[in-house]
Amino acid sequence: MAEQGEEDREYREYRRLEDCEEDSPHGEEEEEQLLLHVTEGPTDSWHHIKDLDISLMPPHIYQFHQRNGFACVLLSDVLELLQFLFVVTFSTFLLCCVDYDVLFATRPLNHSHVPERAKVTLPDAVLPAPQCARRLRGSGWLLFLLVLAGAVWLCRLVTALRRLVGYWEIRSFYIRALGIPA
Repeated sequence: MAEQGEEDREYREYRRLEDCEEDSPHGEEEEEQLLLHVTEGPTDSWHHIKDLDISLMPPHIYQFHQRNGFACVLLSDVLELLQFLFVVTFSTFLLCCVDYDVLFATRPLNHSHVPERAKVTLPDAVLPAPQCARRLRGSGWLLFLLVLAGAVWLCRLVTALRRLVGYWEIRSFYIRALGIPA
């Protein structure tokens, strides 16, 4: 009971401030009070944009900052695309071009210069290119997956290019309009 009395006393000490019309000019709407950034010439690519807040979305600006600028974003996206290609290519190589029976010594090597109990390495188990290509063409499921992976890679490439165009605009805005160097 005593605690509630203290809370009531605290709330009584605070008063709601009345709306003060003296701060804003009379007769003007809220939209007219906004500050507009005008660049020094019509040569800037954002000069025609009426609302920069919408065109330079905050998540993109945050990502631009967190990914350390345009050069790092470009390098990261290119390396990500190359990584995808490497994973698909290496996985395909391991599926089609390696004879695992030879690698795990369940079938002996046919080379006459290698003793029977010698250590088998990956180069010993790699199939010749024509045999590898034959195994690849013979697997319809694998060809379907490779076509699907190619389509995914193309989608990722288009997405990366679209993002890079947006990041380039953000970079230009930082440098020209805000005067923040890269």
